[in-house]
Amino acid sequence: MLNLKALFSKKADLVLKDQIAELLKVSPERLEEFEKAYQTAVLSDGADPDDFFGTSSKQTSQSLRESFVLPEKFNEEALVSMINTITDGLCEKTPRLEVKNGMPSSMPLLTGSSSNPQMTKEMIRALPEAIRPQLTDSLMMHQLDNREKSTSDMLFLWLLRLRDEKDPKKRRVYYHQFRQGLDILDLDELTYRMLGMNRNSMSYWLPAISQAAAKHGFFRIPETKIAKVPLPLLQLSRLDYGSLTPTTLKIVDDWAMRTFDLDVNKTYFIKTGTYSSKFDFRNAKVTGEKEVRELGEYLLFIQNQAVEMAGPLTQPSIYGVSTTNEWVVREFIEDVENNPCIYKGLPLHTEYRIFVDFDTDEILGISPYWEPETMKRRFGEGNDASSPHQRHDYIIYKMHEDVLMGRYHENKEKVLKAVQDLLPDVDLEGQWSIDIMQNGDDFWLIDMATADTSALNECIPAGKLKKSPENWIPELN
Repeated sequence: MLNLKALFSKKADLVLKDQIAELLKVSPERLEEFEKAYQTAVLSDGADPDDFFGTSSKQTSQSLRESFVLPEKFNEEALVSMINTITDGLCEKTPRLEVKNGMPSSMPLLTGSSSNPQMTKEMIRALPEAIRPQLTDSLMMHQLDNREKSTSDMLFLWLLRLRDEKDPKKRRVYYHQFRQGLDILDLDELTYRMLGMNRNSMSYWLPAISQAAAKHGFFRIPETKIAKVPLPLLQLSRLDYGSLTPTTLKIVDDWAMRTFDLDVNKTYFIKTGTYSSKFDFRNAKVTGEKEVRELGEYLLFIQNQAVEMAGPLTQPSIYGVSTTNEWVVREFIEDVENNPCIYKGLPLHTEYRIFVDFDTDEILGISPYWEPETMKRRFGEGNDASSPHQRHDYIIYKMHEDVLMGRYHENKEKVLKAVQDLLPDVDLEGQWSIDIMQNGDDFWLIDMATADTSALNECIPAGKLKKSPENWIPELN
């Protein structure tokens, strides 16, 4: 008898994964047993404080709460009043955009109810350090306090060197310094505005594509709320996440509850303007009253993760995922197909990535989002292929591959025609990828990015792909 639980033990001899996939394909009972073994042997493990990318936002949140040591004496009523005052100030400075029934609209600014004066450094320092807030609506902590130049000064210096340099190797170095610095260094007002120049951020492309989708009616758009995160709050993503105080996290959670008008009885999908952390789906799906009330700190965790990905200690350094000053809360699309899950809970829907040129209203190419060879290489040949998560995901993907590709080929032409119909009505420029997720008979338009920064763009015919222009200089009054 096949010992499925033993498959997830690092000391076990690895059974041929393809054979297991074939077995699970024809045996729902064994599939259920396999998933239970994975849940028990792997997913139920607690947080690992030394593995920031292997631990979910919810595990980290729970671990932090268990480690908090509150002072024996403090004025709880005064602290609650301070939290409310700071939260009010942040909410009043948060521009918001909503897309509902496919139509985008600006949401009114929130008004606070606190009558307390603005928080000062002296008021904050009067509190025990363990419960001090690490931000107000105008004050923030820095990662580095002794820097001679501001972040924006350094960024512009690298941009000037990039502009004037002729040597391609040196140009690559200056570009890397600029892009990495933009993603990881302490924020100032100008750096914050530079982050807002990223065209891959959702507020840039979603209003344009959603209006066209609403006009044609084929594609559905998830109900979405986008918040421009106030500068002092976004700066928290530059700090060590484990150093955040319970007061700070309470402010972030309260801000999110009000900003996104959250309902504790609903399930949400969360992301930043450019990054969802869906490769650990526990970070992206928020459900149940406890999780909804902690949603703000989960968003902060995701942003902090993205900053770490761009840092020098992560190899390779990946910038772009944290190049945003937006956080996003979307309706969660419940799976109606009973798909198996990879990435610790992500339903394996059939998805389509279509590359388009809005300047010529042309479709450049199409690929399955879960492209078979790419996925099997990722799970079966990567440096972490021996991980129990990768073994699980390889087997699940291989088991479900025929279903995914069958749906893909069955609906590919229909999806292409619907995208082609959209193109003339989308007020965007340049080449983009568009991601479509199939869920039963519904096709959801869920994501976009510039084509040259998107994976799978090798499906575009040679010579057709163009580099997307970059402009990081905001208009200054």
